[in-house]
Amino acid sequence: MVGVRSLLFALSLFVLSDATLINEEVVREIDLKSHLVKVTTTITLKNGGDSAVSSFQFAVDPSHASELAHISASLKDEDESLSVTAGDDNVMTIAVDVASQDSVEVVVDEVYYKAVSPFPKEITQSQNQLVVYRGNHLFYSPYETTTQSTVVTLPSATVESHTKFGSPEKDDVTIKYADAKEFENVAPFSQSAMKIHYENNNPFLAVSKHERLIELSHWGNIAVEETLNIKHIGAALKGSFSRYDYQRQPNSGASSVKSFKTILPASADDVYYRDEIGNISTSNLLKTEDSVDFELRPRFPLFGGWKTFYYFGYNLPSYNYLYTRGDLNVLKMRFVDHIMDDQAIEDFTLKVILPEGSKNINVQLPYDAERDADSLHFTYLDTSGRPVITFHKSNLVEQHIDDFILSYNFNRLLLLQEPLLVVSAIFLVFFTVIICVRLDFSIAQDHVLDARLRVRGVIEQIQLQQDKRNGLYKAYEAAVTKYKANKDASAFAANKKANDKDHKEASAAIGQLLVKLKEDSNEAAEKVTSLNKLDADVKDKLTVCTNLAERLIAKKLTREAYLDQDGKAQKALVDLKEKIADLTDNM
Repeated sequence: MVGVRSLLFALSLFVLSDATLINEEVVREIDLKSHLVKVTTTITLKNGGDSAVSSFQFAVDPSHASELAHISASLKDEDESLSVTAGDDNVMTIAVDVASQDSVEVVVDEVYYKAVSPFPKEITQSQNQLVVYRGNHLFYSPYETTTQSTVVTLPSATVESHTKFGSPEKDDVTIKYADAKEFENVAPFSQSAMKIHYENNNPFLAVSKHERLIELSHWGNIAVEETLNIKHIGAALKGSFSRYDYQRQPNSGASSVKSFKTILPASADDVYYRDEIGNISTSNLLKTEDSVDFELRPRFPLFGGWKTFYYFGYNLPSYNYLYTRGDLNVLKMRFVDHIMDDQAIEDFTLKVILPEGSKNINVQLPYDAERDADSLHFTYLDTSGRPVITFHKSNLVEQHIDDFILSYNFNRLLLLQEPLLVVSAIFLVFFTVIICVRLDFSIAQDHVLDARLRVRGVIEQIQLQQDKRNGLYKAYEAAVTKYKANKDASAFAANKKANDKDHKEASAAIGQLLVKLKEDSNEAAEKVTSLNKLDADVKDKLTVCTNLAERLIAKKLTREAYLDQDGKAQKALVDLKEKIADLTDNM
């Protein structure tokens, strides 16, 4: 009943909407060389009505509707694609302008997954793989078709059987259904079962689950990682696997897969590839001008029903894919990339990790896909987390390789966040170390250490006072020299009085500190006592020098006698000052 209702709906659609359209000529090319069925249909569509039309209906054969993975349309000899809109009961609406009494040539490309099946379903290691394709000899369309032809291309010349509808012509690897009355003036929605049983040892690989992760950094890098679960969907291996026969017999495991090639972007760098065990060493990486060819050889050949898992990743320079104007950033990359020739991905997930702080996120996809709720990803030095945009789509083939566009706003000042966090962390570590070093974590108080610290503090104060007395020594000598030059007794007396006062204050301070020092260290106190004795000796010698100067000026002493006695006093002063300096430094 469902099939009848679908047919009635399509017929009514044809009668009411497009009664003026007719397929003047239809040429179909069915490619069966791989596990994907690729159908290219060239339709010469004529509008026999009195008014122009802006679209026509393209019906997908109901026997293969669930297996359709991709469909696209374009005008013949033109690159621009036509809009294809899916409707009810597997009827597609293709937008194309056809004037009254005019015709156009439209090319429709279809890709079907799981439209061929192995027969037998199990084979031994030495057998070739045979598969069956079931289709339609006639072009399934809501319009009448004047003439049509179908060319089926096979992977090999070995054909077990094929239907003989319309007396087809078989030539090596092609079967042509044409040039017969059965293919002329075909009514709408006509069907005739086609069956071809043929040999196909080409790789029957499918990706059961594929996750593509793109992590974007504003420091100039885009990291891409692909995680894949791959299975062989051909005839299952019957019996045990013999490695010896596989290596020695050339036809052993003809339908098995030894390796497959992935094409990476030309700017891909730092490529890595691993499976559950670790790095996959049996692989080749070849860089060319247009791409990076990555040939992977699994640890074991893949037979029907066998599976493998691995992941690989690489880095890309962001300037090739990220466009920036102010705070607005636009990322343009492939939604899904080339994994292998004739790829079929059953379950695909795309995750895009944006920089922390990204806002106003908008996405434009080349086709419909399911979007999950946005999430957050945390990594090194993150605080609020990085936004993660996730998409899901099923049944992807090579024709789905296309670019998506993602735009978002990002404040450039946020680039300073991570360096500032690093600097702050380093500062905090050093500050903590400084605090810990200076803290005393001992349970009992260390009296010896406290006494040493007090002694050290008193000695530093004594050294300061001694430095003051050393300065006064020089002031005494300068006053005597000036007195000998100007013979001004009153000025000399004033200077001497001031110096005596300062010296007395410094000596009194040292005396008070000496009392404190005796409480903690007798050894240090004895050194200070010796220092005071040397200071007294210096004071006496300075007094001698002063008296000699006064006697010289009063002419009570000859110049020769003055120079002799003053020289001895000066030499004694130098010795005393050196002793004071040594004693002060060694306290």
